[in-house]
Amino acid sequence: MTGMRVVLADDDVLLREGLASLLERSGFQVVGQAGDAAQLLALGRDQAPELVVVDIRMPPTHTADRQDAAVVLTYLEGH
Repeated sequence: MTGMRVVLADDDVLLREGLASLLERSGFQVVGQAGDAAQLLALGRDQAPELVVVDIRMPPTHTADRQDAAVVLTYLEGH
């Protein structure tokens, strides 16, 4: 049996890779990593993760575009 399907979203590649490694060693299945909101939405649609770990404010704008993407993913899951 495989672990929970996880997508990670953060602009810091080293942080994403480190978190992915930690999660995989803990039994999770990391099915994708995104560096921006567009990648996060695409992975959410394509991979149907059970858990998404998102850095809400990332460069260059430091706006809440990842938060908006998380809301869209939540909506997509319900439909």
